[in-house]
Amino acid sequence: MNNNITSRQRVRLALDHKEADRVPIDFGAMRSTGISTIAYNNLRKKLGITRGLAMMYDFQQQLANPEKEVRDLFHIDVIDAGQAFLTDDKYWREWELNDGSKCLIPKYLNIEIDEKGTVFLKNSNGLVVGKKPKTSLYVDQTYWPFFELPVIPEEIDTNKFNDILWAVPSPPWHLNIFDDEQYEIFIKTIKKLHDETDYAIMLAVGCNLFEMGTWLRRFDNFLSDIILDKTGVARLLDKMVEGYLKTLERILSGVKDYVDLLQFGDDLGTQQGPFIPPKIFEEVFMPRYKTMWNYVHKISKCKVFLHSCGSIYELIPFLIEAGVDALNPVQTTTTNMEAEKLKKEFGKDITFWGGGVNTRDVLPSKTPAEVKEDVKKRIEIFGKGGGYVFNSIHNVMADVPPENVIAMFEAAYEFGKYQ
Repeated sequence: MNNNITSRQRVRLALDHKEADRVPIDFGAMRSTGISTIAYNNLRKKLGITRGLAMMYDFQQQLANPEKEVRDLFHIDVIDAGQAFLTDDKYWREWELNDGSKCLIPKYLNIEIDEKGTVFLKNSNGLVVGKKPKTSLYVDQTYWPFFELPVIPEEIDTNKFNDILWAVPSPPWHLNIFDDEQYEIFIKTIKKLHDETDYAIMLAVGCNLFEMGTWLRRFDNFLSDIILDKTGVARLLDKMVEGYLKTLERILSGVKDYVDLLQFGDDLGTQQGPFIPPKIFEEVFMPRYKTMWNYVHKISKCKVFLHSCGSIYELIPFLIEAGVDALNPVQTTTTNMEAEKLKKEFGKDITFWGGGVNTRDVLPSKTPAEVKEDVKKRIEIFGKGGGYVFNSIHNVMADVPPENVIAMFEAAYEFGKYQ
């Protein structure tokens, strides 16, 4: 076995369903494989890191960027391209978290706090799109642009797509890549990250279909639309895909040689099964995913990474047909998503990215030894034959003890080695 293999090569081998020297490890390469800033501050304290403050790049979920010292300690192989941006302290300002600890947040965020301590998050136009009550750990959406309309409109104003909570950006999407000057910064910064590190690089592109519908119409309305107004849903999705393809063309024309994975997102499942009946998913949603993912594969070597929570067993064959390469977070605690079943049925066709520890029942409340045992069992299942990248099932929450975070990554490194 080649002991000089780089992180980028290690991840690429996993995506090609080959065993490297060990299972690759992810921590914070996208907004569902990371850690709450409260938990991260506790982790930093446990590790004796006193220099500076954690950078909370994702305000909606209150997530921190794992810094190089931590990435090195935990043998992390993948990095969020956004970490290459806003690297100077002048782009950040201090913020106090719910537990009283401090961090930094991007200065470009438009935030107000009322007399009750409720935090209001605004978009660039000053519209309040989310709020975080004083005792909450997350920002909730407060505005849905098409909510009050009886049906999906005939003429869809895509400017309204910016009036949702998730349009408030995390880096690098504080940049407008359709502005030539900012586009140049975008390209040069990602190229520098590629040239000066050996991490596999993941770039978030979103391109949500189902979720975007719920963000525009509100969840209840869009679920009704899917059943009662498939023509309107198709019209809305086509308008989304039209814009997404323009964005993908711009992204890939600039950084396709510097990025390993494009991260798409759509939470398609509940605890029991898909939100969307499989037949409707196949008819309405799958072809539009396929259009986007075929385009990525046609003009680049980038792999397609999809984040989708929940029980999506019934949809995985359609996602594979549409061209997905890696699936996250592999929520094995939901119906029909058992690790053995997934690996046996889909392990040759898809890379599982996650599923590495039970973040609901084990990571927050069990002992470090029990955490390690859970990790070991899962790696033994998912890691065999490649096609696996280790990460917990979704983000590490605020209540997770630092000892358990350390145990998780120690176990991933120890038990993930191939013979």
